[in-house]
Amino acid sequence: MKNYVRIVSVATVALAFLGLSAPNATAQVSVIVSASSSAKASPEQIVDMFAGVSTTWSSGSKVQIIDQPDTPVGKTFYMKFVKRPVTIVRAQWTKLSLSGQGLAPKRMTDDATVKDAVKKSPGAVGYIATSSLDASVKELARVE
Repeated sequence: MKNYVRIVSVATVALAFLGLSAPNATAQVSVIVSASSSAKASPEQIVDMFAGVSTTWSSGSKVQIIDQPDTPVGKTFYMKFVKRPVTIVRAQWTKLSLSGQGLAPKRMTDDATVKDAVKKSPGAVGYIATSSLDASVKELARVE
């Protein structure tokens, strides 16, 4: 019985530890463009792009948002960086898309699909967990 209690206690502590550390796994989010891109933007400009306030880069070319709003990374990004609810952002993008003023965000399911889409789409900007950064993309901003 003592061994059972000890195992349960260790398991409980381990689960509690994992539960506390899970948010840290997505605590840092990186806004990315293709590694070959020359695009630059301030954090404020990036927020405006994702919020649908601005639909072009400073060069005048169209922005293509690569999004993953229903993932933990996406929730962190919108809560901490854009500071707008995803529902409000989606409504804005729907208006822009229907009026022809902006390209609807492409929704991806995870960091790997976001990186792949950003690499292949000129003018694309997306976000991933900072731990997923590699040489195929360039970081424009970091959300901590």
